Amino acid sequence: MFGGNHDDSRALISAGILGSDLVHPKTIWDFSVFLSVASLAIVGCGPTPPEETIQDMARDVRPSQVVKEGYFEYTELGRVVQSLEATQLERWESTGDNHENPDVWHVDGGFTLFIGGTKTRHNAKLSAIRGTYDDQAGRLEAWENVVLVNAEGERLETEHLIWSHDSDLVRTNRPVEIQSAQGTLRGRGLTSDSKFERYEILAPTGTFDLGIHETPEDQI
Repeated sequence: MFGGNHDDSRALISAGILGSDLVHPKTIWDFSVFLSVASLAIVGCGPTPPEETIQDMARDVRPSQVVKEGYFEYTELGRVVQSLEATQLERWESTGDNHENPDVWHVDGGFTLFIGGTKTRHNAKLSAIRGTYDDQAGRLEAWENVVLVNAEGERLETEHLIWSHDSDLVRTNRPVEIQSAQGTLRGRGLTSDSKFERYEILAPTGTFDLGIHETPEDQI
């Protein structure tokens, strides 16, 4: 993105000193000053980047929009399908027709995605410390203290998770812990529907009440 630094002046000064063992010290000092002034002139006379290039560089390092304490609702056919609330959101735009890196929101400082509705009426909610959200594709990637809670109160905890509205999937390959009325399940990796109603845990461990109770012998 940025051009490299030129060490022409340093190289010239070093060459002058090394090759001047028999020169008077004052002459060496005058020669060094001359080279320093000349090097400044050389550096200062380089071509100035076009204004368009400077603007492009500025766009590459700054978000196009910053929203603090923001809340957004996203709709399909007039129905709210998800809502996003965050401490800070930054809109980063792609350059040109770069479809591999679409426009995304960077969310930081804590956020909550309300899945399937508004803040007050939804099917599940996903919270984390930071993440990226592609509102066009309905895809959110979350990191740090990720918590997903469904309508039944079942709670998933992990450190990284990807939620996709289009594919109706939630997935992660990190260690997970699920707390429910039946007990606690742990594992590494999970795939679930976006409402967190049906899920599969990879390599599960933990305690889980299956609802099977022993019948006393005197009742047999």
